[in-house]
Amino acid sequence: MIHTMFCVERSEGPKTWVKELCFKTEFMAFSNARTKSLNTFSTYRVMYEGESPNSSGEVLRVSKGKCLVDEDRLVG
Repeated sequence: MIHTMFCVERSEGPKTWVKELCFKTEFMAFSNARTKSLNTFSTYRVMYEGESPNSSGEVLRVSKGKCLVDEDRLVG
């Protein structure tokens, strides 16, 4: 059985992230990150965590309720 999780992390400064919660689906993680970013005006990201380190990585970043494409370019 493959265990994958989508974890929400909060930005604590340049290249510093704090893991807050993990979810079974990307949608639930995105919803949580978006809600938190709207309430706190902080930047959050959703990380995919597979069984092997090579299958893990950043899915998206959210700031002020909008997805970030590049460091500070808001989309959506």
